[in-house]
Amino acid sequence: MYFGSVKFFKHIIVAVTILLIIVPCVFAFILSSKVAQLEEENQSLRSEIGEYQLTGHQSRYDADELFSLYKENLENKDDFLKLAYEYDEGMYKNAAGIEEQAVPTSSGNIITAAPVTENNITQSGTINGLDEPEEETPNSGTPSYQMLYPDLYAELPENIIYNDDMDYVYLTFDDGPSKYTKDILNYLKAYDIKATFFVVPDGSEESNARLKAIADAGHTIGIHTATHEYDKIYASVDAYLEDFKIAYDRVYEATGLKCNLFRFPGGSINDYNTEIRDELIAEMTRRGFIYFDWNVDSSDAMGATWTEMYNNVRTQTMDVNRAVILMHDYNGGWNTILVLEDIIKWIIGNGKRTFHVGQLSEFVKPVQF
Repeated sequence: MYFGSVKFFKHIIVAVTILLIIVPCVFAFILSSKVAQLEEENQSLRSEIGEYQLTGHQSRYDADELFSLYKENLENKDDFLKLAYEYDEGMYKNAAGIEEQAVPTSSGNIITAAPVTENNITQSGTINGLDEPEEETPNSGTPSYQMLYPDLYAELPENIIYNDDMDYVYLTFDDGPSKYTKDILNYLKAYDIKATFFVVPDGSEESNARLKAIADAGHTIGIHTATHEYDKIYASVDAYLEDFKIAYDRVYEATGLKCNLFRFPGGSINDYNTEIRDELIAEMTRRGFIYFDWNVDSSDAMGATWTEMYNNVRTQTMDVNRAVILMHDYNGGWNTILVLEDIIKWIIGNGKRTFHVGQLSEFVKPVQF
């Protein structure tokens, strides 16, 4: 009888032994294949990331975290790249150097992240070139000042169409607010006229109160400077931006307004900004800010008399199609206050030409030197 015999139990022992040998080998083979597949995918990921040259923010993950993210997003590598990097809309190139997308960043910042490859993953698990932005090099093509103040950008509507402002007159007052601001506002209110103030705020409570009074009356506020020190602000583009940012923040704190307009101290062309002029104008324009010069100068800041100021404004205004008149809140002194009402009366009732009085905005085509 076979079942229950010695021969039967020998065969059982042999079969079990064979299974104990074969089954682990099969599982080991399958597992090693899976490990090899994952390693191949990881290696492929390293190569793929290394092919990208991203213009954007540096990665906020170290190497271990990157590969953990990858394993969780195996089906969509684009999702992984979005997780691995925090970047604005910008430009990146594939391995062939072809631009896949070329849209200016919303903030204007450009920080180049280094490619992720086996060669730049350190023993500590961090990725060289991603933890800190690379310092600007002479060949980087990106000026360092473009990295400054990522929130310092004008908020302008798209597709601006300029107003038809033939025969318009724009009264502008530089260097305030000051002790003369109240008198200027009173005259403007008396004749229901809106004007533009390019201010030099000092951050004091008194200055803030005057700025708020200008804003509450519905006038336009533009940035002039924070210091009005020509040697300092025109020392470099960086220096100008630093000064501008201080004035910009002070106006915002006092009024809640984010200024889009500004006027260069001394005008856009002066003896102090010669070396940085083109670069400075390009940077301010890139950030969306609009600068206004003038085509009518009262010369009040030059010490002109009442008669000289009055005649300057009348003669020069009649010579242009639209007039941006330069006067001063502070440096003009009491002479500006004394002549202001007479200038307003002449503008609105000269008898020879019908003028309209307006305030500057992004919809007014800039007068620029």
